[in-house]
Formats: sequence, structure tokens, C-alpha cells
Amino acid sequence: MDAYPRSPGAYEHDVVQAANLGITTTSELTSSNGPAVELEPDQAPQVFERVVQLLKGNPSDAELLRALDDLRAACDADHEQACVFLREQVRPAVRLEGTLVRPIGEARFVTALQYAVLIVGCRLEVDGRLRACQVIENGPDHEAERLIAQLAAHRYTPVMLAGHPVSGPYFLSYDLNYSDNRAPDLSTEQKLEWARKRVGWSPTSTSAWTNLAAQLAVHAPEHPHYPRALARAYALAPRYWWTATEMAWQRLQAGRHADALKALRPAIRRSSMGEHPNPYVLETAAAAHFGLNQCTTALAEQRKAVELLPKEWPVPERERFQRKLQDYQTACARSPAAP
Repeated sequence: MDAYPRSPGAYEHDVVQAANLGITTTSELTSSNGPAVELEPDQAPQVFERVVQLLKGNPSDAELLRALDDLRAACDADHEQACVFLREQVRPAVRLEGTLVRPIGEARFVTALQYAVLIVGCRLEVDGRLRACQVIENGPDHEAERLIAQLAAHRYTPVMLAGHPVSGPYFLSYDLNYSDNRAPDLSTEQKLEWARKRVGWSPTSTSAWTNLAAQLAVHAPEHPHYPRALARAYALAPRYWWTATEMAWQRLQAGRHADALKALRPAIRRSSMGEHPNPYVLETAAAAHFGLNQCTTALAEQRKAVELLPKEWPVPERERFQRKLQDYQTACARSPAAP
């Protein structure tokens, strides 16, 4: 297996985002703070049926959150009914009231970077209010502490699971730009410096570790800190397509093809829930299937990856995907596929 031959320009375009202007928000209801539930394919149908029966009654908040865990795990284990159920029976929260006002005053810190990422973790209750908010990533100037006070005036529609309002952890992130109205144009060293500082400021932040691992993957993949950063990011976000794909590729390099597919399950199944399949996820899955002598599946996954590459992607990257497909076609023609 050759080295990970990704085009840094194309890869960074898809993985590492520059700081946004002003304040932006993203959010995600998470089912628990513990490790993700994992199921084998033969376990998924029984778990799914148990969840469906539970949701016909009057489940508690804890049972609803565990039901979300179990449904996601069943979907990741290739149980199509669970994926359809998640797509049709989960309604995300929507903000109804409340605005975010950028804190007044100049930042007290001075760096060449001039921007920061702030992350706040709250509990979104069934009445649509955010409570028990805590700072997860504060930045160098403690801006998140001032933003938390504004969240008390916000009101949401709660997350709904099969008609049941769900309360649980809810995370919001904000990108602050302290410079002018342009996103900063950072050098490679500045990007790596900022990524390391974020981890130093907030050593338990999933976003900070994922950003550090992504920056190292793009700019310094041979750096001795990269495996540790990736392992930490994957442990914190095993369902995120990029961490799953990178961890799967690391397992491929060690010849652990079945384990690589296991890491990829969540990313692969997201396409069943309406998300656009990612070419790099499919490319990695193809390599794992090829390593298991499953030529038919490997060819199908790599062919799909080639078809899904954006037209504006760099020509060398498109050609690399096509060459890999041709390599599989040649190798598979010489040897029969495993059942």
C-alpha cells in the first residue's frame, strides 16, 4: 500500500476551514458524553426493534438519549431501517428567538492570527431553553464567558424523536475575527501555531484536537505528533467523516483492513441519511475492500469516488483517483474476487 497521496490543496479545501467573519453558529445534539455505541450487523435488528417499542410508550429523557445512541449504532452497522427511521423521525432544533451580539471592545491579546474559536456546551431542554452553559473553548481573551450571558434569551424548538421532545447536551461554536473585514491569510507555520495554541488553551475540546490533526495531516503528515493528535481527535469524534477516514487509513497501513472498515462505518452510513457521499471516504473504503480481496466492492466504491469528485478539483487529484481505479481493474482481472 502506497503512502497517503492526497493533494494538500484539495484536501485542505475539504477539511480545514478558515476563520469566518463575525459570529457564526453550529450546533449538535449529542446523545451522551461517553464513547459511541458500537454494534455488529447481527445485533442491529434486535436493538432497532427494542428502540421502536420503547418509543411507542412514554420514555424518559435518559431513555430517549440512549435510543438515539442505539439508532445511530444500528444505522452504522448497516441496518437500513434504522437509517430510514433516523432520517424520518428525528427533527433538529431550530432557533426561534434570540440574537448574538459580538462583544464590544478590543481584544486584550495581540497575536499575528487575530481570530479565535469559541465553543459553549449547554443543555437544551424540552421547553426550548439553553441552561447550564459551560465554556469548552474560550480563546485567549475569555470571550465565550461574555457570550454565555446572551444565550439566556434564546428559545428553540426542541429536538424531536418520533414525536417525543428530547433534552440533552447542545453545543454551539463561534468564529471571531478581530482584524478587519477580511479572513486572515495565514502561512503554514501560523496555521500550525494557532492549532497548537487551541489545544493548549482547551485540551478537552473536540474541535481543537480535530483542527490540530487536520492541520498536521495537510501540512506536516510525517510529524511525530500527528498520530497522537489523530488518535485523540478520533476518540473524541469517531463519527466525524474526516477523523474516521484518517483513522481507517492508518489501520490500512498496518494491514488491518477489517478494522479500517469498522472505523468507516459511520461515515459510510451518513450517505444513507441524506448526506452527500464523500469521495475520500469511498476511496478509503475501496482500499479496505481491495485488501480483503473483495474486488467487486472495491471497484464499485472507487468508481463512485471518481464520479463524485467535484469538477473544480485539481487535475492531479482527479487523475490520482482515476489511476487507482485502473489499478484495481487490472489487479481484479488477474485474480478472482473473494465471496
